[in-house]
Amino acid sequence: MSSHTTGSGRGGPAPADPAPERAPAAGGHRRYWAPLALAWSAGAVLLALCWAAGLLPHPFGDRGAVGIGAVLNAFDPLVGTSFTLVLGAIGVVFAAALARSRNRAALRAGAAVGWLTTGVIVLVPLHGALLTLFGYLPVVVFAGWTLPGLPSRYVEVVSEPGSLFLLYCLAGAVLWGMAAQTGARAQRGACPRCGRPHGWTGADERRCRTAALRTGRIAVAAGVAAALAYPAIRIPWIFGHYPGFSAAEGAAFRESGMAIVGIGLGLAGLGGAVLMLGLVQRWGVRFPFWMAGLAGRRVPVPLAVVPAGIVTLALLAMGKGILVGWLDETLGGGSVSLASAPGGHGLLFLVAFPVWGVALAVGTAAYALRRRAECGACGRGLPEPDGVR
Repeated sequence: MSSHTTGSGRGGPAPADPAPERAPAAGGHRRYWAPLALAWSAGAVLLALCWAAGLLPHPFGDRGAVGIGAVLNAFDPLVGTSFTLVLGAIGVVFAAALARSRNRAALRAGAAVGWLTTGVIVLVPLHGALLTLFGYLPVVVFAGWTLPGLPSRYVEVVSEPGSLFLLYCLAGAVLWGMAAQTGARAQRGACPRCGRPHGWTGADERRCRTAALRTGRIAVAAGVAAALAYPAIRIPWIFGHYPGFSAAEGAAFRESGMAIVGIGLGLAGLGGAVLMLGLVQRWGVRFPFWMAGLAGRRVPVPLAVVPAGIVTLALLAMGKGILVGWLDETLGGGSVSLASAPGGHGLLFLVAFPVWGVALAVGTAAYALRRRAECGACGRGLPEPDGVR
C-alpha cells in the first residue's frame, strides 16, 4: 500500500482545501473536561477525609499488592491518605484555573499541572491489577461457566476498596489528561476541539495525515510484536505445554481448571494484537463485510480510541508493576521476584508491556489524527478520508 491517504474514496482525487475558518467558541472543550477534572479532584479530597475519619475502608492495607506496583501499600495507610488529599487539593485549584481563566499564563500553569497530575496518577496509584481486571473480564464472560466460582470471585475482587480506588484513579488519569490537552490548546490559541492552529491549510492536513499513517504503521508493528509475547507463553497451554512452569505446576493448573483461565488470557492478548492492526487497516475505518448490519459503515473514532487509551494506561501500569515488584524483592520486601513475574518470564514482560503500551499510545494518537474530519467549531481541516492507502 502507498503511504498516502485518499479523500473521498480509494484512488479518488485529493480533497479540496477547507472552507474559511471561523472563531471557535470561547472555552470550548474546557467547559466540561476541566470541570470534570475538578470534580474528580474534589472527590479525591473527600475520599481522603473519609479514610482519615474511618468512614470508608482505605485501599492501602494489602502489602502483597506492592509486588504488582501498588507503591502506596508499602507504607503506613496515612501516607496514601495524605497523598490522595494533597493530589486532590492541588487539582481543585488548578482545574478551576483551567475551567475559568482566559489568561495565557494561568492556562499554561494549569495545563502543566494537568500533565503532571496525569503522570503522577499513572506512576503512583495505578498498578498491574488494572490490566488483570480488564484481562479477566472476557474470560469470566465467555468461560466463567467452566469454573463456577470464578464470576462471583471476580465481582468480589472488583468490589474491593483497592480495585474501586484503582478504577477511580484510571478515571482521574483520563479526565486530567483531557483537561490538560484542552488547556494547552487554549493557551497556544489553537482550536480547543480539534487542536488545529490558526492558518491551518489543506496542505497541512494532508501532510499531517501522511505522517500519521507512516508513524502509526511503525508503532503498530512494534506494538504487535510486543503484544505477542504474552500469548506466546499461554497459547501452548492448549497443547499441554507450560513454558516457564514445571511439569508439576502444569498438572496443578490442569486439575484446578486454571489452565482454562491462562488460555483465555492468552487468547485475549492475541485478540488485542489483532485489534491493534485495525489502527492502520481499512477495516479500522469501515466495518468489514462480515459484520452483519454494520458492514461498510464508518467505525466511530471513539469506539477505537477510548478503549485503546484505557488499555494503554493498563499496560503501562503493568510494566511499572513488574519493575516495582522486582525492586521490592531486591530491597527485601519479599513480595515477588522478577523471575516469578507472569509465567517466569519477568524480564520479557518488563520490556514487552511498556513497549506495547507506548506503541499503542502512539498508534492510537496517529489513528485519531488521520481520521480527523473538518472541525465543526473552527472550520479547519478536510473531510475525513474514506480509507487507508
